[in-house]
Amino acid sequence: MCYVIKIDMTREALEKRFGVRMGESSAFTPSTRVSAFSLPKLPVIASGDLHQIQLFIWGLIPYWVKEAKLADDLRMKTFNAKSETLTEKPSFRHIVNRKRCLVLTNGFYEWHTDGKKKIPYFIRLRDREGFALAGLYDSWAHPETGEVLHTVTVITTRANPMMEEIHNLKKRMPVILDPENEFRWLDIKTDPMQEGIFEPYDQEKMVAEAL
Repeated sequence: MCYVIKIDMTREALEKRFGVRMGESSAFTPSTRVSAFSLPKLPVIASGDLHQIQLFIWGLIPYWVKEAKLADDLRMKTFNAKSETLTEKPSFRHIVNRKRCLVLTNGFYEWHTDGKKKIPYFIRLRDREGFALAGLYDSWAHPETGEVLHTVTVITTRANPMMEEIHNLKKRMPVILDPENEFRWLDIKTDPMQEGIFEPYDQEKMVAEAL
């Protein structure tokens, strides 16, 4: 799966790489280690607004959730969304063709299991610093306060051979997008299965470093 990523690019570097300005009100802080379990705000480009980088909270809450406790419970289970079941799961099927996004990053972490040992790896791309993961987003209004939260999930797919060896129990990896596929994914008319967008990323374009 994908629960820890790196986003230590500056606001200016993100804007240059993706050709989109970050919203002036976005209080973005670069970090070398961003864990989903801390419910961080991630920089995203959403299909509903292609003209700015926004900050959405990791852990998707579907708009239809009525109770705050259910929202809190559910968001801890929606850090990731399996590409194979997007059209089946209630949390994702209503947004897969409506609310797509790019999750901006420059690497992610995964753990190799060796008996009782967990060996961390950092994975990045060989030829690019900043890249995008395919994601989905939704907006949820708190039933008591009325506060609207914009939340996001990272889509995963089956692992390529390199990631199978590293993530040797789950054998999953995030959907990494080539530059030419970034805005194709954001186009809600694009069929990701037909276009091969969810295929595992080429391992020859990736570098893994044991930590």
